[in-house]
Amino acid sequence: MKILIIGGTQFVGRNLVEALLETDYQDLTLFNRGKTNPDIFPQVKRITGDRYADDIKKIGGQDWDVVIDISGYFPVTMEQLLETIKGRVGRYIYVSTTSHYDIDYENLPPSIQEDTPLVVCTEEQMHDTSGQTYNQRKAEFERILQRQEWLNKIILRPSLIIGNHDHTDRLYYWFRKVWKQDTFLLPNHGKDVITYTDVNDFAKIMIQSIEHNNAFDTYNANSYVASLSEFIHAAARKLGKSPKLINVTPAFTEEHEIPYWSGFPLWIPANVQVDNSRLLEDYQFTPSTVEATTTKLIDYYANGLKWRDLNDYSPALTDEREQELMELIEDRGQNASLSEVR
Repeated sequence: MKILIIGGTQFVGRNLVEALLETDYQDLTLFNRGKTNPDIFPQVKRITGDRYADDIKKIGGQDWDVVIDISGYFPVTMEQLLETIKGRVGRYIYVSTTSHYDIDYENLPPSIQEDTPLVVCTEEQMHDTSGQTYNQRKAEFERILQRQEWLNKIILRPSLIIGNHDHTDRLYYWFRKVWKQDTFLLPNHGKDVITYTDVNDFAKIMIQSIEHNNAFDTYNANSYVASLSEFIHAAARKLGKSPKLINVTPAFTEEHEIPYWSGFPLWIPANVQVDNSRLLEDYQFTPSTVEATTTKLIDYYANGLKWRDLNDYSPALTDEREQELMELIEDRGQNASLSEVR
C-alpha cells in the first residue's frame, strides 16, 4: 500500500511516521520542503517541494492508496492539489482541528459535537497568512473537501495535541515548573478544563483511518478533557515534588496584562469540552489517561531535553516576570490563596 504523507517531520507528522514504521505500512513517501528535521527517516522516500507552489504537481503522475495531509492550512491552494490527485488517490485523510467551531465562550454548550457549526471564512481571510485566521482557514479547507463528492475522505479533528516532539512548549511550561520551582503561579486554581489529544493516540487514529470502514467522514479525535491542576498533580506524583501553588484570579491576569492561553499556557477562563463519542463508537480506540500521558512525557522531557529553558519564541510568562508577580502578591497579603500539591 502506497502512502503519501504531506508533512511528516515535525511533531504530529514525526510521531505518525515513527508509528507507521512499526507497522506493515512500509511503502511511505514524504512530501515537504525539507526544511524541518531534514535528516530524520533516511529510510523513507521523499519528494521535496512547497505545496503552496507548483511543486505540488510533483506528487502527480503516480497513484496513491492513501494521502495523509497534515499541513493543510491555506484553502486557496486546494484547487491545484485536488486536480493533481483526482483519480489517483484511494483515500484522503485530512488533519483538521476542533478550534474552528463557532462557539461563544461566554455561553459554552455542554459539549462540542461534529455537527456544531464552523466559523465563517471571508475571502480576505482565505488569503491571509497570519496565525490570526488559522481557525477560519481550517474551516474553509473542510468545506472545500466536503464539496468533492468523488473524494473518499476522512476528516480528523484533534483537540490541543500534546506529546513527544511538541515544539510549542505549552504543556512543558507546567511540567518544568513542577520540576524546577518550589512555588509558582496557577490561574483560577487550575480548575478550568480544555480537551486534549495525546499525539500517540492521534497517530493510532490516523493509522486506523487508512483502511477503516468508517460510518462518518468527520470525527472529533480527542483523548480526554482535563484541567491544568490534573496535569500538575500527575507530574508532581511522577517527579516526587510538592510545589506550592499561588492562585491568581482572572481579574488579576487582566490587571497585569497576562494574556489568556499564551501568558499562562493552555489556560482560558472557560470549560471547553469536545465530544468524542462518535470516534469511540466507530474506531477500536482506548484513549490514554492524563496519568499515562504525563508519565510518558515526563520521561521524555527528563531523559531527552534535560529540562532545558523554554523556546525563545514562547510567549509564556518568564520566570523573572512570575517572580515579580509573586512578590507583588506577597506584598498585598494575598497568600491565603496558596495551596500545596501532595
